[in-house]
Amino acid sequence: MSGQAVTSRAIHEWFLHRGLPLVLTRRVRSRALVARSAPAVAGVGALTAATLLLAEWTGDDPDYGAVLRLAVIAAVLAAAPVALEVLHQRSTAASRVGRRTTALAVMAIFVLVMPVVVSGWSAAALAEAPAFLLVSLLTIWLTYLGLGSIALWAFRFAWVQLGALGTLMSRALPLLMLTVVVYFTGELWQLSARMTRQRLWQTIGFLALVALVFMVATIRDEVRALRQDRSRQSDPAALLAGTPLAGARPGATTPLSLPEQVNVVAVMVVAQAIQVVLFTTGLFAFFLALGIIAVPDEVTVVWSGETTCAVGEPPCAGTWFGVHVPVPQTVVHTSLFVAVLSGLYFTVSTSVDPLYRQRFFEPLIADVAVSLAGRDAYLATEVRSASR
Repeated sequence: MSGQAVTSRAIHEWFLHRGLPLVLTRRVRSRALVARSAPAVAGVGALTAATLLLAEWTGDDPDYGAVLRLAVIAAVLAAAPVALEVLHQRSTAASRVGRRTTALAVMAIFVLVMPVVVSGWSAAALAEAPAFLLVSLLTIWLTYLGLGSIALWAFRFAWVQLGALGTLMSRALPLLMLTVVVYFTGELWQLSARMTRQRLWQTIGFLALVALVFMVATIRDEVRALRQDRSRQSDPAALLAGTPLAGARPGATTPLSLPEQVNVVAVMVVAQAIQVVLFTTGLFAFFLALGIIAVPDEVTVVWSGETTCAVGEPPCAGTWFGVHVPVPQTVVHTSLFVAVLSGLYFTVSTSVDPLYRQRFFEPLIADVAVSLAGRDAYLATEVRSASR
């Protein structure tokens, strides 16, 4: 492989690593598409197998043969992304062949073996195979769009900036005290007891959509300000020091295309959304523990007005994605509902909290500024190469 090809590959990997795949051409994003999408397919398969395993194991009459089969499939698919990454890092002809073979094996296991493991040798498995195939094709298409690259960059950034979440959670104690008061209201428990799981997820989806629209509107203004003001105050050469584009002659700051705008906004939205999900998950665990400790089963029945599974027995145990949990269903619903409402407030408050902006937003904007400087230099290099 020539030096120029190695440099081009390093630049392409750099953009993918930083969550900006839509800066690259369609030809570049189409390379090794099946191999690049295989880890996501393996992850979906492993998560599905693990969930079905727990649901079967915690059921009333578990089939331990099915549990064992699901455990084997989950272990194999969970190990596949590690093997694919090791083969990708070796960058030899043999490793590239091995990566393609492993990726095809993952696809075959997910599309052909998973339906049989889930439904056995029956007509149901044959009927479910197209659904697994559709999931695989959808994953490949999303990989082509760069969703995996965007999500991985956002996860890495959110993990590095996890301290900002702890800072804001400590400042959110007044909110926590208020939601604790709301948590102990009989009307909320009655609503939660009579709300089906489907309606609960619909409500959560609506609140999540409201939060998403707010984040997109806020971050779009941040990106516009970054391109118009902040980028002029920074030296592109200094921003690109230590990157594969170091030393490249920077070009003029051209307007972002629509896909590039969507890409930049998406990486920032996903990074903030991960913070919101972590905050909401922490509150859900807190309220779940509070309900278990502070609310006796008799009070749960009185507040919610629900009936027990049998006379003299506690309220019916809850389920979580088909997995039975030793917590009343009403406690699960109430805790989740209050946690999501608090997460919506958290989303709005982050845009005006100066400390959170200093700890999370400013580093995020600075990181995106490096990516955009690299985008300008990359496009200028491509234009000069095409003109020769």
